[in-house]
Amino acid sequence: MILIDTNIWAYYFDATLPEHEHVQQPLESTLKHQQACINTTIAIETLHYLVRRLGPLAGGDKGRIFLAYGVPLHILDANTITLTHHKLCEHHHLGIGGRDASLLATMSQHDIDTIMTHDQAFKRVPGIKTTDPIPG
Repeated sequence: MILIDTNIWAYYFDATLPEHEHVQQPLESTLKHQQACINTTIAIETLHYLVRRLGPLAGGDKGRIFLAYGVPLHILDANTITLTHHKLCEHHHLGIGGRDASLLATMSQHDIDTIMTHDQAFKRVPGIKTTDPIPG
């Protein structure tokens, strides 16, 4: 499985962004092969981005499409929150904040070793693989 970060979903659904063309094929391939997953943080952030950036009508429509993909959604329960706290303390010096720590906690709990992201901080975290479809 590959955890798909919020920024990849934002680039995918927002065709006005220059990154859009770079994420289409990699994300669609990951979806086609049923390798994509998200957590609660990613779901909420993606929906928020779509409505804020595209408005309640277009953003609402794209949000429904996003939810209809049916990718596995890992919830943030009490154990995940505790592990998020641990990951935040462990990786704070690498530029990992609270939301990123929740992604690392999800990855750790569900044996996910790869994240698709354009966030450079994840590249500094030992023990995980990153895939960034954006050149440069």
